[in-house]
Amino acid sequence: MLDLADIEAQWRGAGLRVAAGWGEDGAKLRPSLYRRALGSAYCRQAPAGQALHDAGSSRWMGCCTVDGGETAIGRLLSRLFQLPAPAVDAPLSVEFASIDGGEIWTRRLGRRTMRSRQYIGRRKQAGWIVEQFGPFAFDLELAVADGRLELMMRGMRCCGVALPRAVWPRIEANESEERGRFHFDVKIGLALVGQLVRYRGWLTDR
Repeated sequence: MLDLADIEAQWRGAGLRVAAGWGEDGAKLRPSLYRRALGSAYCRQAPAGQALHDAGSSRWMGCCTVDGGETAIGRLLSRLFQLPAPAVDAPLSVEFASIDGGEIWTRRLGRRTMRSRQYIGRRKQAGWIVEQFGPFAFDLELAVADGRLELMMRGMRCCGVALPRAVWPRIEANESEERGRFHFDVKIGLALVGQLVRYRGWLTDR
């Protein structure tokens, strides 16, 4: 009743991909983490964002500008948590490794390295991922509008124990595309402390 072109138009409109495989090689065809989390909304991202999140295990290079803490205690906490040090147009590398249905992100900027694991948490709402830094896990809601991806804090745990909202960091993070390149802008702060760090810049796989 329907030819292949009709069926293909439907699955592309729903943001689905069709893949087939066998054994370990077939596992590589699994949709990317962000594609699974966002579902049909994934295709509303800018092309540069889709290229990065679909790249699988890869290394991306770019530049980053970093604004440090606004207060003495903010700068101290930033150093303790190995957040990026203040810099202007500093070389940045980010390595992505696909593992167990999630991803390991390793960001290298100057002498500091930030490593986190991202995955879809159990019993979490659709459109959410978890990003884990050591014992701290953050629930993040993903939302796409006008080609721009926003990440919003929705929960926090330490060693599996839920923490009250009063101690959550304030995170403003987004991904976009400018001049065909992937751009990011992340701001992290704490109540009563102020900004810990803001880092923004671009990445490319070429």
